[in-house]
Amino acid sequence: MIEDLLAYLKIENMRGTGSEIQGRCPLHEKRTGTRELRPDNWSINRNTGRFHCFSCGYSGSLVKLVMDLDDVGLWDAHRLIREHDVDLDIQTQDDWQPLPSNQIEEQLEAYGAPPQRALLKRRLTRESVDKFGVRFDYEDAAWVLPITGPDGALWGFQFKAWEFVRNRPPGVKKSRTLFGLHNLHNASVILVESPLDAVYLDGLGYPAVASFGANVSDQQMRLLIERCDEVMLALDNDAAGINETRRLLAEKWHHRIPISIFHYLSTKKKDPGEMGALEVRYGVEKAVMASFWTAP
Repeated sequence: MIEDLLAYLKIENMRGTGSEIQGRCPLHEKRTGTRELRPDNWSINRNTGRFHCFSCGYSGSLVKLVMDLDDVGLWDAHRLIREHDVDLDIQTQDDWQPLPSNQIEEQLEAYGAPPQRALLKRRLTRESVDKFGVRFDYEDAAWVLPITGPDGALWGFQFKAWEFVRNRPPGVKKSRTLFGLHNLHNASVILVESPLDAVYLDGLGYPAVASFGANVSDQQMRLLIERCDEVMLALDNDAAGINETRRLLAEKWHHRIPISIFHYLSTKKKDPGEMGALEVRYGVEKAVMASFWTAP
């Protein structure tokens, strides 16, 4: 039962309220420097395992809670959950299911290969574009970027033009995968926001995946932990990217996998896609380990 697991984790002042279990936030004092006085600001859902503290903002999945409080890795956290007979759908927090891959593949076939002028403008190689399965919508002058699940199945695709970004089918769960994940066979990888930046870095010889935006989900980080030995964060050099980098480090993902931070300090460019090959090389070579990184 989940109550037994929470007791093992030493959650204080537990009491059930329907589908929610309330208690004293276990990391409030560590995060804020003061003990939480109200034991009902923190709660966890019995069905999904999602938790949140309305006082200090500490939130996440049951796996994250076990990893943080018992100081264990991903697989030991899953083992502890199983040992306490907690039956949750840890990976999937709702009933969304992807459409059959063949339906998505038929839709994707309606778009052609990117034109050479578009490749030159973004400094992309034909080899990398083909490797990632990127196509082009000539009517709207939009890149067509496949959204592929962790198992390699095609879930959908994203249109990216100068004026808009659209996902097809609507509601496809990009947060459960990473762009380029099915191509990843390397111990080290660079994580960027934009799929086209991942394609660009691949053309320069740097294995890369993209999170489809500034928000990096717990599931995306778990996928990297499962498949890589180390990660370099190269989220955008803007407020959103810097804040997300800061958040990932505050949640101590670098305690679970070695993480370094791409070096932007020598440039005003917003992301690796705006940088030349030498600038990218400098940013990679001057990357600092997460423990020594200072936000600009």
